[in-house]
Amino acid sequence: MSDQHQASTNDLDKNQQTKGRLALIALVIFFAAPLFVVMAMYRFDWHPKGQSYGDLIEPVVPIQLTDVFKDVKIADSTVESKTLWHDKWSAVILADKCEAVCQIQLHDARQIHASLEKDMNRMQRILITHQQDLGDLQKRYPDLIILNKPSDDVEALAKQFDLNGVSAYASQRVYMVDPLGNLMLSYSNNVKPVEMRKDWVRLLKYSWAG
Repeated sequence: MSDQHQASTNDLDKNQQTKGRLALIALVIFFAAPLFVVMAMYRFDWHPKGQSYGDLIEPVVPIQLTDVFKDVKIADSTVESKTLWHDKWSAVILADKCEAVCQIQLHDARQIHASLEKDMNRMQRILITHQQDLGDLQKRYPDLIILNKPSDDVEALAKQFDLNGVSAYASQRVYMVDPLGNLMLSYSNNVKPVEMRKDWVRLLKYSWAG
């Protein structure tokens, strides 16, 4: 083999080694960069900018549903109470009696839910109330999950949504529970449906859960 051919072969080997190293470095950067970004965000307490219309609850509050509720009826099917909060985002409305404000919230929540289209099945709507005579409420909202008895257990469940010492029944807020069963957002009655929808769309877009 001539010296010229040997030199050419060596150059080719070096080029391949260089390309291999560059590819390895690129892979390391690709996989490690997100970790460094997260660490930097945590270290410097930096959060991406973005408007949220709901009030973030920190720390989140794990919502417990007792076995007393057993199977929860939804339209023509049932769901085990122990899995009710899991696998889906839950928009929760609380009212001692579902009167004017509650009725508006239920209507708005249904409209927003329906507008989610392909993401509809990732969310459910839940009403917690002491009201027993629901009239045509269940007919009007057949996919609405209603928890209204036993009374003592409904009360214990509702208290888990109390924030800053204010009763969830009195606050007239809409609550968001994540697919892990954590209360993490609440919306005052002043938040417009279009604003709430923006938050819900953003949650579903960027969340891996639900």
